[in-house]
Amino acid sequence: MTLGRRDAFLYLAAATLGSFGLGVAAFYLNFLYRSLGYDGVALGALVGAAALGVVIGAVPAATIARGRSRRTVILSGGVLAAFGLAGLVLFAAFVPLFLSATLFGLGGILASSSGAALLADATAAGARSSRFGQQIALGTMAAFFASALAGVLATPVAAFLHADPNDTIVLRALVAGGGVCAALSAIPILFIGNVPVAGPTLDAPRRYGLLARFLAVEVVFGLGAGSFLPFTNLFFAERFGVPFAALGVLLGVIAVAGSLGALAHGRFLARRFGAVPAVVGVVLGSVPFALVAAFASDLPVVIAALALRAWLMYGSSATWNAITFSSFTPRERAGVNAIAALAWNAGSGVGAVISGAIRGAVGPGGYTVNLLTLVVFYTAAAALIQVFFRQHVPSGDVGAVVLPAPDSRA
Repeated sequence: MTLGRRDAFLYLAAATLGSFGLGVAAFYLNFLYRSLGYDGVALGALVGAAALGVVIGAVPAATIARGRSRRTVILSGGVLAAFGLAGLVLFAAFVPLFLSATLFGLGGILASSSGAALLADATAAGARSSRFGQQIALGTMAAFFASALAGVLATPVAAFLHADPNDTIVLRALVAGGGVCAALSAIPILFIGNVPVAGPTLDAPRRYGLLARFLAVEVVFGLGAGSFLPFTNLFFAERFGVPFAALGVLLGVIAVAGSLGALAHGRFLARRFGAVPAVVGVVLGSVPFALVAAFASDLPVVIAALALRAWLMYGSSATWNAITFSSFTPRERAGVNAIAALAWNAGSGVGAVISGAIRGAVGPGGYTVNLLTLVVFYTAAAALIQVFFRQHVPSGDVGAVVLPAPDSRA
C-alpha cells in the first residue's frame, strides 16, 4: 500500500482547516501577550518560544517517523500542540506561557514535518512544486478568511462577555476559539492511509553535505523573517493605528496576494526558468518592496508593498520546498523537514528576540530597523542559494524518473 492523490488532498484539506483556526488564534496572540503586560524583550521571547519548541522537537521529529506512518505522527504532534495552545490561553505568568509556547512549537514541528513529507510522498516528482504551491495558496486563503473573521469577532465577543475588546478575557476567548477550529483538522487526517515509512537513504557523506547547505540557507531566511513577520499585526496597529476590524481585512489582502504568488511560481516561473534561478530572482525581487514598507508613511503604499512582497516570497517558498524534498529519499524527508525547520526557527527565534529588543529601545521606529534587517538577510539567503545550488539536480526519488521541470533545471 502506498500514499496517493487521495491522501494528498486529504492532507491539503486538513492543513487548510488548521491554517484557518491557527490564523484566528495567531491574529490575537500578540495582543494577548500585550494585555498580560509583556513587551519588548519579553514579547520577543514569547514569540521566539515557539521557535525554540521547533528546535527541541526537530530531533524527535527526524527519528520518530522512521517505521511509523505519517498519519500517526501528525496526530501525535497535533495533540501536543493543542496542549500548548491551551496553556497559552490559561496561564498569565511568563514561565508557564513560555513553556506552553515551546510545547506548541514542538507539537507543530512533529505534525508539519510528517505532513509535508506525506505531501511529497503522495505527489509525483514533477508535480511537487505546484502541489506545494497549492498548499501554500490554500493556507494563505484560509489565513485571509481567518484574519477577516477575526478582525470583526472582537466586538461581539466583548459584548457577550461584557468587557472591552482589548481585555485579556476577550483575547483569551478569541485565541481559544481559533484553537478549537484548528483541532477539527484532525478529522481529514483520520482518513489518510496508515502506511509505515520505509526505504533506502542517500549515502551519509552526500546526505550530510547536502543537508548542511540547505540548513545554512534556512538559518539566514529565518533570521530575516523573524525580525519582522511575527510582528506584522503590531506594526500596523502601532505605526498606523489600524483597529482590529480593519487590521483583519488588511492582513487578509496580504495573505491573498501570497496565495496567488504560490500558485503562479511553480506553474509558470519555475517551469520557464528552472527552480533555482526562479527562487533567487523572486527573493531578490521582493527586497525593494520591503524597503518601501520600511520608509513609506502612507498606509495604502505600505499595504501594496507588503502584498507584492508576499506575492513574490510565498511563491518562491513553494518551489524551495519542492527542491528540498526532491533532494532526499522518502525515508529522510520528515527528518530533513524537521531539521530544516529547526534551522529556520532557530534563526527566526533569534531574530524575534533581537527585533523585540530594538523596538523596546527605540519605539515604533524600530520597525524600520526590523524591515532593513529582513532585507539584509533575504539578500544573503538568495546569494547562498545561487552559490550552493546553481548546479544542483534533485535526485531523492530512488527508482523514479527525475524530471527537470518544475523542480530542477538540468
